[in-house]
Amino acid sequence: MAQWQYNFIILSQNANITIKALLIRWLLPQRLRGALRIKKHLRVNGHIVPTSYVLQVGDCLQLLFEEDDVRTGRSNYVPNDERPVNIVFENSDLVIVNKPAGIKMHPHSPTENDTLLNYLAADFVRRRINGQPYMVHRIDRATSGLVIVAKNPVVVPILDRMLADKKIIRTYLTWVNGTVKNKKGTIKSAIGTHKFDERKRDIDGCNAQAAVTHWWLMHTVFKKSLLRVQLDTGRMHQIRVHLASIGHPIIGDDLYGEQPYQRMLLHSASIKISLPFDGGVKIITGSVPDDFPRQLR
Repeated sequence: MAQWQYNFIILSQNANITIKALLIRWLLPQRLRGALRIKKHLRVNGHIVPTSYVLQVGDCLQLLFEEDDVRTGRSNYVPNDERPVNIVFENSDLVIVNKPAGIKMHPHSPTENDTLLNYLAADFVRRRINGQPYMVHRIDRATSGLVIVAKNPVVVPILDRMLADKKIIRTYLTWVNGTVKNKKGTIKSAIGTHKFDERKRDIDGCNAQAAVTHWWLMHTVFKKSLLRVQLDTGRMHQIRVHLASIGHPIIGDDLYGEQPYQRMLLHSASIKISLPFDGGVKIITGSVPDDFPRQLR
């Protein structure tokens, strides 16, 4: 059975509170807190302690998680070393990868192995990384740019909660068709499934869910506009649907737009993330690929 062990030296900002309070602060879900308590997998300075233990500066806190504690289970992506991956940030819990356009995030069948997570699984094997890739969020196959991938299942629900609480800010660049008149805007239209095309999503479609997209105009040339976009929510095709709904579909989007191009011009440019377990705040910026133009004609 797989195990994941964490060791922390308690600093002043986490002293004089109980272990339970610290684990809640760290966004550890209740089921994992319960497993630590029931299995007596909490130790301070080498001794088993209850969650009511009040931490002191200099204490060594040890947490031990087992495979049956987490719902995510094992990662089972078949390693494929045919393509390298561009990792722009890495720590013991996660990697942030710059995905090229045209590569899927994950396989949809057991025989499929030409996805980012297959390539990342092979990279972990090659570098003898003590971890496996677990998907946290996704970007479309046609979209390039930064994505977060966990290296163990313990941090997956923590990162999920951070996304839900807007503690992870994702910023995109996109070229859209038309001259955008305002300098900035926010789109709050709910998104659901399309009535007639299962590939598509639609404003106020079936089982619509709240969706919020913020955008800022960066540049306009020849009736084409470059926007910076941030998400408050992560609905499927959210940026594509929202921008098309205001009359500015993304250039190269063959589902929601009519402007042909060699690729869809949507790029995940930066991620601001509060790293799990008080790991600090990082702003990660990846390189813009050569097939994403700085200027359009």
